Amino acid sequence: MRSVTMQMMKKNLRMLIPAGIAILIGTAFIAATLLFTNAFDRSLREQTTGQFGGANYAITTDGGDGADPGQETTVGDLRLDAVGAVDGVEGVRPDVTRSVLLGAGDQHGSGVALATSADVRLLPVEITDGRAPSPAGERQIAVPAKLADQWRLKVGDTLTLRAQYAEDPKDLQATITGLTDDPNNVYGYYNGASVISDDLMVACAETGSFDQVPTTGAYLYIDPAREAQAVPAVQAATDPAATVRDRAQMEEQAIKALSSNGGDVTKQFLLAFGVLALVVAALVIANTFQVLVAQRRRTLALLRTIGATKRQLYVSVLEEAGILGLVSSALGVAAGVGLMALATLATKDRSLGGMHLTLVMSWQVVVLPILFGVVMTVLASIGAARSATGVSPFEAMHPIEITGRRKARTGRAVVGCVLLLAGVAAALAAIPMTRSANGDASGAALLAGVAGCMLVFVGLAMTALFWLPWMMKGVGALVSLCGPAAKLANANIQKNPRRIAATGTALLIGVTLISTLATGAAAAKATMNEALDSRYSVDVAASGPQIPAKAVDAVKAERGVAATLSAKTAQAEFADAQGHIVYTTVIGVPDVAALQHVLNVDLGDPAPSLGAGDALMPTIEGGSGEALRLKDGTAALTEIGDDGEAQGAAHRLHVTQRAYKRIAQDAPNATFVDASLFDDGTFKATGDTLLVKLDVPSDLSLSNVYDAIAKDLQDYPDIAVGGPVAERSMWESMVNMMLMLLVALLAVAVVIAVIGVGNTLSLSVIERTRESATLRAIGMTRGQLKRSLAVEALLISLVTSVVGMVVGTLFGWLGIYIVMSPIADVVYVVDWGTYGTILAIAVVCSLLASVFPARRAVRTPPVEALAES
Repeated sequence: MRSVTMQMMKKNLRMLIPAGIAILIGTAFIAATLLFTNAFDRSLREQTTGQFGGANYAITTDGGDGADPGQETTVGDLRLDAVGAVDGVEGVRPDVTRSVLLGAGDQHGSGVALATSADVRLLPVEITDGRAPSPAGERQIAVPAKLADQWRLKVGDTLTLRAQYAEDPKDLQATITGLTDDPNNVYGYYNGASVISDDLMVACAETGSFDQVPTTGAYLYIDPAREAQAVPAVQAATDPAATVRDRAQMEEQAIKALSSNGGDVTKQFLLAFGVLALVVAALVIANTFQVLVAQRRRTLALLRTIGATKRQLYVSVLEEAGILGLVSSALGVAAGVGLMALATLATKDRSLGGMHLTLVMSWQVVVLPILFGVVMTVLASIGAARSATGVSPFEAMHPIEITGRRKARTGRAVVGCVLLLAGVAAALAAIPMTRSANGDASGAALLAGVAGCMLVFVGLAMTALFWLPWMMKGVGALVSLCGPAAKLANANIQKNPRRIAATGTALLIGVTLISTLATGAAAAKATMNEALDSRYSVDVAASGPQIPAKAVDAVKAERGVAATLSAKTAQAEFADAQGHIVYTTVIGVPDVAALQHVLNVDLGDPAPSLGAGDALMPTIEGGSGEALRLKDGTAALTEIGDDGEAQGAAHRLHVTQRAYKRIAQDAPNATFVDASLFDDGTFKATGDTLLVKLDVPSDLSLSNVYDAIAKDLQDYPDIAVGGPVAERSMWESMVNMMLMLLVALLAVAVVIAVIGVGNTLSLSVIERTRESATLRAIGMTRGQLKRSLAVEALLISLVTSVVGMVVGTLFGWLGIYIVMSPIADVVYVVDWGTYGTILAIAVVCSLLASVFPARRAVRTPPVEALAES
C-alpha cells in the first residue's frame, strides 16, 4: 500500500505544492526564530560574562557569611594587597566603574570609566594601541578607539574628564596612554569603555584614597596548577563578608539572573507567531487533502474494489501527510538556516541594537520545527483521511457527485454561542473596572479584556460555519447582478459552506490580529498626542547649565521653528494659601510679548504685567493637579541650592495667574519673571532654558524638525531636550517600530491563508469538472469561467477581511481604552491607510490565488470532460 501511496503523491505533486509551501513558511519561521534566539542568547552571555575579562576567579560581596546588604564595600575592605601576595595569584583587578563626562575642545560626551589593572588580561576591554594606564600613574586614561577616531585623538593627547554625578564635579586633565576596544560589547550602550589610573578614579569617586572607593568585588587570575592551595588562602586573606567564586560559578549566576529577568521572553514571543503560522497552515493543509481525496475518489474506490480496507486507506492518507510534512519541514529548516546565514553575513561588521548576529546551531533548530510540522500536517489531514474511508467500491463504476454538504453539529453552535456571550460579558465587565484608580483593578481589567477578546474570537471561529456563508450569500446576491460570471461565483460559494468557513477562518485570524494592532497603535498615538498637547504649553524645551548662543542660533535657523526664547533659570519654593510648599522653576523673560510668541496658550487681553516686582504663575499646580491658590495674590519665592535646601532671603512678588501648563517634564511648575531680576542679582541663575515654538511646513513632519533641533544640541551633553514634541517623537517611533515588527510577523499567517484560498478554489474546480464542462459546452467562454473563479476568490477574501477589520477595530478600541483611559481621554480613530492596504492586498492576492485553479478549469476540453460520465 505504501508504494501506491507514493505513486499517488507523484501523480498529484502539483496539488501538494501549495500545502508544502504553507508548511515550509511556518517551519522556516520557527527555525529562524530559534536561530535568532540562539544568537541573542550567545550575545547576551558574552556581554554578561565579558565583564570578567580574563579572570578565572572573583571576590564578590553579595553572599558571603556575615555580609550586611546595607553596608557599602570599599576597595580597602577587600584587602587586595594581601590577596595579591597569595602564592598562585598572578593578577588582581578591583571591580570599580564610574559614569564620566569626557571633553576635547568643543566636543563632549558621556561614557563609563573602569579602574585599571597591572595585569591587562583582567580588563574587560582590549588595548588596541598604546598601553593601559598604570594603577600608580598620574592622570592617565585609555579611551575607546571609536571615540578617538571620531574626535581625532591619538595616544599622547590630553582630554578633560569629570565625574557625571559628583556632588562637586571638577574638570581633570588626563593624558591618553592607549585606545580600547570592546569585543564582547559589554559597554555597547556607551560605545565602549575608558580605563583610568587610580588617582583619576579617586577624584571621580570624591574619596581621600583608592582604598576608600566603593566596589562590588574584584577579579583574579589564579594559576590553575595552584588553585587548590591559593583559593582557601585568598578567602582567608580577603574580607570575611566576601566570597571567592570561580568563573564557572560567576557565569552560571549571571546567566541565571539574566533568565529570571526575562531572557526567554523574546524567544517565546517570536515562537508564538511561528505556532500561529502553522495553525493557519493546518487549515490550508486540511483543505489540500480534501482536494486530494475528492480528486482520487475513483482511484480510492478501485482500491476498495480490489481489497483495500478502510484502515489501509486511512493510514495511506496519514502517511502521505507525514511524508509531505517531513519533506516540507526539512526544506523549511534549510530555508530558515539559509536566511539566518545570509543575515549573519549581511551584519558581519555591525551590531543590531548591541547584538552581533552569529549562526548558532542546536538540535532544537532542526528537530522542533520538523516535529511540529509533521504533527500539524498529520493532524490536519485526519478529516480527509476519514473522508477517504467513506468512499464505496460502487463509486469505481459510477462517480457520485460530491456536494460536501454536512449537517452542522448543534453542539458546535451551542459552544460557539456560549463563548461569544462569555467573551462579550468579560469585555463589557472590563470597562467599568478600568475606571478604578486601584492598580490591581487595572490589571484585572486588562486580564478581563484580553480574555473577553480571546473568547469572542474563538466563538466567531467556531460559529463561522453558520454566519460566514450567510454573509457571503448576502454580498454575493449583490455581486451576482454584475453578470453571468458573478452569478455563477455566488452560486458556487453556497455549495460547500464548511469549506468556505474553514478558508475564511484562516484569513480571519491574520486580518483580525493586524487590524487590532493597527487600530490600537493609531488610537494610542492619537490619545498620547492629545494628552501631550494638553499637558505642555510649549512645543520644545531645552535646559542645561548653559546653552551657548551659537546653539540657540542654530535652533532658530531650522525650518519649522517659528519662535525661540532663551532665558536664565533658577529653582525656588514658596508656600500657597494653605501653607503647602510648592517647588517651581523661575524663568527670566524680556517681556510678555516674547513669552507669548513661544507659548501655545493665550495669556489674555490685556496681557499680564511683568515688571520688576511681578511674577506670572499657572492656575493649576503641576505636581498635584489641583488649583494653585495664593494668599493676597502674592508669593514669597526662596531660591533652592543644588542640595535641595532653601538659601538666601525670600523675594515677595505680586502674582498674575494664567491657565498655562508645564514647560518641561522636569519642570511641572514654571514661574515667569522679568529678566532684570536675574541681572540685578535678585535671583541667581543656575541654568539656561530654550523655549521653542514650531510651525511645521507641509513637506516636513514634527519628528523631522525635532530631530534637527536635537542634532543642533547633541554636542552639548549637559543640555536635555524635552517637551511634547520630544515625547511624541519617542512615543511614535516606539509604536511604529513595534507595529512594523508585529505586522511583518502576522503577514506570514496572511500569506499562508491566501494559499488556502487557492486550495479552496482548486477543490471547487475538481468537484465541478462536469459542471464546468457543461457550461463550456453551452457557450460560456474561457474568460467568463476564469472571471467566475476570480470573483469567488474576491468574495471569500474581501468579506472575510472586512469582518476581520471590524472585529479588530473593536478589539483595538477596547484594548486602548483599558490601557490608556486611566491616564488620558482616549481618542478613537481608525487607521484607514492600513485598512486600505489590507483590502488592496486581499484583492491582489485573491486574484493571484485564482490563476492556477482557473487554468485547470479551462484546460480540459468540454467534450473530453463530458465523456467521463
